Amino acid sequence: MSVPRSSARIEFPLSSIDDEIKELLLEEGVQFKEGSRELLLEPEDPLPYLEVEVEDGIFFMDNSEARYGEFKELEDLLIQKSIPFDRTSRMDWDRPPERRVFRPGQPAFDHYFPLDHEAFEPVVSVVKMRELIAIVDAGEQEASAIRKYLNDLFPTYPPLADWVKEGR
Repeated sequence: MSVPRSSARIEFPLSSIDDEIKELLLEEGVQFKEGSRELLLEPEDPLPYLEVEVEDGIFFMDNSEARYGEFKELEDLLIQKSIPFDRTSRMDWDRPPERRVFRPGQPAFDHYFPLDHEAFEPVVSVVKMRELIAIVDAGEQEASAIRKYLNDLFPTYPPLADWVKEGR
């Protein structure tokens, strides 16, 4: 039986590509100029399910045939090397779309955000919001409970562009 495949996108700082990361990217089908870590953004024999681009120092890879809609080995290696990344998985038959955000630090930020399957925007539970509104008095307490719920579900984090600008 074959492994379920789904569309996924991963992005991380281009400067972090070393030989180990290059090896995993080669397994995904990414092509490099011979004998270097420089990407071939317009390969001679492109794979129909793979798109690669670089913008403002950030490497982007879209794979419509990603195993389980993720890049498990690559994500594990990026975490091991303390390299920040964002991964977005599209809807699969048995699981909803999600965004995984990893930022190294003490403590490291590793969070999964549920996403709407069409807009790929974060999803908020209407049931939970109604519960919060119903259990607290109207006014600042209500707003505080809702703010806490949203911050717990969707904590803020620095964008990858900040990481690239700081030259980490």
